[in-house]
Amino acid sequence: MFRQLNLRSFFNFLGRNKLYTAINIFGLSVSLMFVVLIADYTLRQLTTDSFHAKAGRIRLVSNEQYPTSGYYLQKYLLDRYPEIEATCAVAASGWSTDDTEQVQVGDRKYAATALYADTTFFRMFDFALVSGDREQALAARNNAVLSESFARKVFGTFDPLGQVLHIGEDEAGNPETYVVSAVMKDIEGSAIPGRDILLRAERLTELNPSNNEYMSNAGAVATFVLVREGADLEAKLPDMLAYFKEIYWSYKGNVVKQVRLIPLREYYFAPVAAQGMLLHGNWSFVLVLIAVGLVILVFAVMNYINLTVAQTGFRAKEMAARRLLGASRGEVILKLVIESTLLCAVAFLLALVLAEAVRPYAARLLEYKVDVLGGMHPAAACAYAGLVVLLGVLAGIVPAVVISRFKPLDMVTGAFRRKTKMLYSNVLIALQNVITVVLLVASFTILLQIRHLVGSPLGYDTREVLDIPTHLFRDYRQIRQFRDELRALPCVEAVALGCGTPLDRGNNNTMQYGPDRMVSFQTFIGDSVFFRMFGFEILRDNHSASDAWLLNEYALKELGIPADAPQYKVGRDYELSVELGGVVRDFQVGSAIDRPTSVRMLDVGDFDRYLADGEYSGEWPWNVLVRTRGDREQAYASIRGVYERITGETFFYGEYMDRQIAADYAEQQRLLRIVGVFTFVAVLISALGLLAMSTYYIQQKQQETAVRKVFGSTRREVLGRLVGHFMQLVGIAFVVAVPVGWYAMARWLEGYSVRIPLSPLIFAAAGAFAFAVAFVVVFWQSRRAADADPVKSIKN
Repeated sequence: MFRQLNLRSFFNFLGRNKLYTAINIFGLSVSLMFVVLIADYTLRQLTTDSFHAKAGRIRLVSNEQYPTSGYYLQKYLLDRYPEIEATCAVAASGWSTDDTEQVQVGDRKYAATALYADTTFFRMFDFALVSGDREQALAARNNAVLSESFARKVFGTFDPLGQVLHIGEDEAGNPETYVVSAVMKDIEGSAIPGRDILLRAERLTELNPSNNEYMSNAGAVATFVLVREGADLEAKLPDMLAYFKEIYWSYKGNVVKQVRLIPLREYYFAPVAAQGMLLHGNWSFVLVLIAVGLVILVFAVMNYINLTVAQTGFRAKEMAARRLLGASRGEVILKLVIESTLLCAVAFLLALVLAEAVRPYAARLLEYKVDVLGGMHPAAACAYAGLVVLLGVLAGIVPAVVISRFKPLDMVTGAFRRKTKMLYSNVLIALQNVITVVLLVASFTILLQIRHLVGSPLGYDTREVLDIPTHLFRDYRQIRQFRDELRALPCVEAVALGCGTPLDRGNNNTMQYGPDRMVSFQTFIGDSVFFRMFGFEILRDNHSASDAWLLNEYALKELGIPADAPQYKVGRDYELSVELGGVVRDFQVGSAIDRPTSVRMLDVGDFDRYLADGEYSGEWPWNVLVRTRGDREQAYASIRGVYERITGETFFYGEYMDRQIAADYAEQQRLLRIVGVFTFVAVLISALGLLAMSTYYIQQKQQETAVRKVFGSTRREVLGRLVGHFMQLVGIAFVVAVPVGWYAMARWLEGYSVRIPLSPLIFAAAGAFAFAVAFVVVFWQSRRAADADPVKSIKN
């Protein structure tokens, strides 16, 4: 039996058929490269936070919408429920460019992202420390824990323990002093985001007064609880809901109606809205990634089956000799399966090399750590070995069965080639093109949808508007000086002050509206230039007092009041009357992905007068908005120069709003890039397979083509016949792909409130591209056959 499995003939065959060998090795190795990268990414996603020893007892307190809560909620929980061993509130900064801490070390300043957590952080979670003591890391209020990468950036190889940092200012305006108490490894593989510096969570109550015992800021932190061994905290959910309705305004007003305790290991893909406190996985994205990766792998397997079946005619004598020398059908099947498994093993080793080479690009594309070789362990190695064997069997079994079912006499006489007639090849080529057309449709649709989102009307004007946050200004006097100096610049057309922009969603204010209902408003405050700059359309002006609020059309509907109402009432018993200053036309708050929302707006006229009157409840405006003219890069540099001179800061967070808008669609852009890469690879593998199959098909048709030319067929007729066969297959594939692509893309577009129509032009473009690729590949081979000397072809 083992004599019959001698692989020397297989190696000789590979050497003689270099095109066959190259296409199979290339297709399998590239496909397996994607498979191992996706497998590594998926495994890391699925095992998020699994490394914590107490993960099975850690729960995240959530409602039916958001996994966030008020800072002091943990205190109420710990006091009431003995099943809870410990709690830990966690919050993260750095989700936007202006959401950072300014860290000063000596005379050097750094912008650092911050993580805020309670003293129980290192007792509840198993994040590793490079230096320092876990019990003492957050023991003192002024302790600061640095991430390993930030410590290296600031201190190099010097041990930073005990070093003094200045972060922010106290109430008197003096820099606050912190001491480095520990250095922790950069956080990876967790829903808790990695940040430069870890500080005590009490700082949140100082940064934002609404983080109070009334929990006015209901989205301040993520609250984790550690359940005692053997305790059943989930049994207390009904009591928690009743208790929250007594102490927690968002439950009192029925803004949210459920209490959930999400196990730590399950949170990453839990069906709650992604919030800035924690990282959140996208299971749909993972499924798309897996599906498309498997499609690429199926392409390569199809190519292997196609080419091997096509080549069986050229191996007919070898197969016949083996059968005549006593090899059974089972031995022939086993030999071909072993050959395909060996080829898959070689391709897999090459795939590991390719995966390591493209790992940095893959990590940037996926925005997640990818390290196939670094994450390789015995279980993973066994899984990959099993994959290679499975792939070898799947790729080899079809050609083996096709070959082994014919008698040796068929192979010797050539009847085998006449009987197969490329049936399997035709089916697989058509299937490949179905998938290719569907992927092309997906790429075109996603591209057009993103362009539509970025260019969709927002209802306000963002042309050449530079948004500059004011958090680094010392006081309003500096802001006013900055505004006035900018107005004198020739590159500046207008300067406005405001609290929030439609794009950053302003501030959220949720108000009681009757005994069992709350209404949530996105609130914007600006001067008269603010309103003119954005061009908000005032549908109705009631000419009310200067402190009267404007509402948008959506708010009128939600409140159930007419546009000409002089006022609206809020409160549990509608006891508070609010003067209605007018109605503004609905505009987009946030990106085009966000749902419509109620808006209230206040035009303060002039902030100088408004602040002088003492009516403004905040400290100062949050945004300086500058409309520039001329060269925007020169204008940006000029404005930055004025900013740095006045503030004394080197950190300038100004950004043009059109770039902010583009950044809002980063997730969609990433999906487009990933689908685009897979589509390119699918088209390439499909084209290579088509090239090889057309080569062998034309070789089989050489004598028939020569006879037709002898009997008077023209070159055009011969070309048309050879090319037409493959064009028919692409045409059949296009007919099948259209309904599949239409259904898939229609379902995907349902997730967007603002979306493009599924135009037939998308499918026509995808089909035309697939036809063009197939035509170019096949025509090149067919032309050579049509130009060949018929006499030589007949002799051969």
